[in-house]
Amino acid sequence: MATPQAQPVRVKWSPSVPRADRLRIREHTCACTYPMFELSTAAGLWFVRRISDENSAVIVESPWMSASAARDLWLQIVTGQAE
Repeated sequence: MATPQAQPVRVKWSPSVPRADRLRIREHTCACTYPMFELSTAAGLWFVRRISDENSAVIVESPWMSASAARDLWLQIVTGQAE
């Protein structure tokens, strides 16, 4: 993952709550460093999950959105333009 920018876009993270029966992880960052991020999809919408530590005790999600918007957000996060 890239080093954060001086003025990164702030993501509005919310607590993860079960909204769908199935969740599919499309991409993820390395589990060797935290926070870890997952580009996910469920119920026809996409979102990014942020896992704070290896215990997975604190998982937050970005707003649920279209695939295109979520991929844009994902790229911003992995390039350090958003946090």
